[in-house]
Amino acid sequence: MEESTAAGPDWSKLPSDILTTVLGRLEFPDLFSAADVCASWRSISRALRRLGIYSRPQTPCLFYTTAAGGTRAAELLSLADKKAYRARLPDPPIGERNIVGSSHGWLVTADARSELHLLNPATGEQVALPSVGTIEKVSPVFDPAGNLKRYDLSLYDEDPQPYAVDELRGVLYLKAVLSCDPSMGDCTVVVIHNPYRDISFARVGDEKWHWLPSSPREPPEYSDCIFGDDGALYAMNRLGGIHRYAIEGSCAVPEMIFKDTSPFSAYNAYIAKTSSGDVLQVWRITKSTSGEQKGIHTTRVDIYKADLDSQQIVHVPTLGDDALFIGHNCTYCLSTKDYPRLLPNHVYFTDDDEYLLMGGHEIRRDVGIFNLEDECSYDIVSPQPWLNWPIPIWIIPSFNKIQK
Repeated sequence: MEESTAAGPDWSKLPSDILTTVLGRLEFPDLFSAADVCASWRSISRALRRLGIYSRPQTPCLFYTTAAGGTRAAELLSLADKKAYRARLPDPPIGERNIVGSSHGWLVTADARSELHLLNPATGEQVALPSVGTIEKVSPVFDPAGNLKRYDLSLYDEDPQPYAVDELRGVLYLKAVLSCDPSMGDCTVVVIHNPYRDISFARVGDEKWHWLPSSPREPPEYSDCIFGDDGALYAMNRLGGIHRYAIEGSCAVPEMIFKDTSPFSAYNAYIAKTSSGDVLQVWRITKSTSGEQKGIHTTRVDIYKADLDSQQIVHVPTLGDDALFIGHNCTYCLSTKDYPRLLPNHVYFTDDDEYLLMGGHEIRRDVGIFNLEDECSYDIVSPQPWLNWPIPIWIIPSFNKIQK
């Protein structure tokens, strides 16, 4: 006796509105896989991305370049499925740029003329930012024919230092963060830059950068900054002091909301907010190695809560359900309850050592995951597939598109 068989459901017959809703709730690795089911699923999957209406929050990815991909492509290693996805990117070639930061799904990059661009690797969109020549203390120098010859960088009371056109970017830019996804409109870009770790900002569409003076008496020496829920910028210096800037128009006045707490000036210090809203100070301890593994290695991560009322820091032994991301990216915590593929109480880090980033393109990059419980770090993947330059960086992909 033969067993009767019933035909399986024909998933290609799902109503398009229901299918659009279902596919729109998938993370992009699952959305890409769903596109292989049938022609109708593929059509809706592509339409979601093409129209810029695919806005599902994504698990962070590691952005990097490879030798196999060439200078015009990069890969996104998704922490959701531990697979890499290649993206072809517009000129100038990504392999010839410096990466200065990432926020809200966009990279901030510096080209061979030291000019900054916003780049969305998920959509391929690109936006030019104001010219580097409008940043405070930077002066473009032209030859008699009117061609850009070099840049001079003034060091306050010292004589200006000359830099080649493609050399300035490695000395000037330290980190960049965005106030929001540029596709949402009214996006402000903030750059921590030399000399002396100053801050300048510009809104997307501005023609020049605006300098934020912190104190008439001493250099600011900012190490990191984030935008708060109130829209203000919170910048932490290398001694742990936190300034609040309410940016209005082309200026802002700093308000000291947290005093300096560290007895020494830190090279790798970050400010972040937990998923529950606490303000954190993160201190990353590294060691240098030589030989074949020459570079910087993260050995410890110390985390403190900044109690703004008592003006004291309190050691935080555990992040609980949060995962922390540090490096050139905008520093942030994510709850593993919302992002279950991430590891709770772990720190995901990439290389952002200031002096190694000025040169040493062949030096191994410090990329990995640090377990706060046992204080051990390990590789994300092995062997590491990325090139040492441009530096790998964390990014949360955004498929939103700028409405033109």
